[in-house]
Amino acid sequence: MNNNEEYAENRGRDWTMFIISLIGTLALLFFIPEWVWVAFPFLFTSLAGAMGRL
Repeated sequence: MNNNEEYAENRGRDWTMFIISLIGTLALLFFIPEWVWVAFPFLFTSLAGAMGRL
């Protein structure tokens, strides 16, 4: 990846963010289900980064 780009690939960081986002999303789903959509952008963006799609 080019060093001039804003996103620097770091799969370990992305997997960690995915796990944290997943836990947060599940907590929202359990406690305040009407707000679960707030966590979706973090969850799916970190998943895409962890899978190397960003």
